[in-house]
Amino acid sequence: MRKLTALVGTGLMVAAMLTTTATAQAAVTTVHVKAVSGIDSTEPKSATATCPAGMVVTGGGFSTATGVGNDGSVVMDELITGSTSVTGTAYEDADGTAKNWGITVFAVCSTPPAGYEIKTGRSVNTGSEFEKPAVATCSPGKVVIGGGFQVSGALGDVVVDELLPSSTQVFTKAFEGKAGTASNWFVDAYAVCAFQPAGWQIVNKVGPITSSGKITTLKCPAGTKVLGPMFDLTGSLGQAHMLSVLPGNVLGEEVSVGALEDDDNTTGSWGLNNWQICAN
Repeated sequence: MRKLTALVGTGLMVAAMLTTTATAQAAVTTVHVKAVSGIDSTEPKSATATCPAGMVVTGGGFSTATGVGNDGSVVMDELITGSTSVTGTAYEDADGTAKNWGITVFAVCSTPPAGYEIKTGRSVNTGSEFEKPAVATCSPGKVVIGGGFQVSGALGDVVVDELLPSSTQVFTKAFEGKAGTASNWFVDAYAVCAFQPAGWQIVNKVGPITSSGKITTLKCPAGTKVLGPMFDLTGSLGQAHMLSVLPGNVLGEEVSVGALEDDDNTTGSWGLNNWQICAN
């Protein structure tokens, strides 16, 4: 069972404000920037979105449907949140694709919040286990405002299943994909942290449980905007993967997340949940 203070249950819609002992900080200004990789049928594809001068990364997003599109054969391997840029990399899965494809990487950038830091945590196992979790934890007195992930050593044979926030931690988990792998691999979680911004809260929208691709869209509460987009696949166990985590409208208050089954599909039912960290 996931031990997450932000999870209330897989069948509920959550829009809960989580509190800390830190004094709320002043409001921040955010902008979204993006970068696009090349579009062809080679791998891997990488792109880096860089914040404007004087701004820092609070979170990131991506799409693997750039170009002709992802038919279920492209896997997002990393979304690395640095202090001023977000780098994403994707690989084709075990049987690849002849289609031309590319990725788009997004950075959510803000004026630097007080106490800004990025923390990382690595999965305990580095062998060829089927499933690996990782957790990154903020320094005492700080809250999560965004996060990222990085799989090392798998080269498309591992699927990132979740990027989940609690008030002080970011949880990520990865599964070996349909063909498995004999390679030794591991996963890192990234937590972007700061003293609690004004209006800070974590919101969640639970998507339907079906055996087909899905998109779930969620808007931050009135008067707040997205700092850190996140997601959670449930029940797919490596047979579905993220297609996109897309910051939405120009006001910076909405995110859509999308996922596909891999290209040989699955008869199992699975879900896609949209998580966002919002603030004034």
